[in-house]
Amino acid sequence: MKYLLLALAVFVSCSVSAGGRTNWAVPTQIDVERGGGFMVYGDFGNPSECSISNRFYIKIGHPQYDKIYSAVLAAFSSGSKIRIYSHDCEPVMWYSVASTTYNVLNRYGDFQIKK
Repeated sequence: MKYLLLALAVFVSCSVSAGGRTNWAVPTQIDVERGGGFMVYGDFGNPSECSISNRFYIKIGHPQYDKIYSAVLAAFSSGSKIRIYSHDCEPVMWYSVASTTYNVLNRYGDFQIKK
């Protein structure tokens, strides 16, 4: 019986999305959602395999929200490229229904900018 359970455990797998870095891209649009955060559009790809690609969302509760928002605005104004590390796919209800998900920068991800 132990061997049967062990064999089943070896062959059972689950789907996991590990996330990763977006592509380097220039922001093409920035939407500020009232009281929730902001969405950044561009050719960022889809590192967390969310249902919507080429966008990422920063929640207002992020510990560096103001700094990241300033950097995104600077990149948008200057044409600089940015990227993030996205761990999660989450719905943003202001944009769509709960089954639609976007790449999200959480407190463990990082944000980078380059000219």
